[in-house]
Amino acid sequence: MKCLLILVGLTLYMSCTDAQSTCVGRPINQVCTGNQDEGNSNTRWCGVTAMNEMWYWSSRTRKCEKMRYRGCGGNNNRYCSNRDCTLKCRR
Repeated sequence: MKCLLILVGLTLYMSCTDAQSTCVGRPINQVCTGNQDEGNSNTRWCGVTAMNEMWYWSSRTRKCEKMRYRGCGGNNNRYCSNRDCTLKCRR
C-alpha cells in the first residue's frame, strides 16, 4: 500500500511538471486588450491549468509583461510566451 501511494505521488508530480512545459492556460481567442488578469484559483481544478509564467499585453507600457495565471477565469489577454505575445500585439 505504501508503494502504491508513492507511485501515485510520483505520477502526479510528473504530470504537473510536464504540464508546466506545455501551455495549458492559453485562451482560444487571444486579444491584445484588457488589463492584466491573473484569474482565480477558487476550485481545486484550477491548479490543472495554472501557469507560473504567462504574458499579457500592457497598453500602458506598449510591451508584453510577465504574469502568473492562477488557472481559472481571467480575460483573453494571456499568452504562453513573450514571443507569442509580442508577435500578436506589437504593431
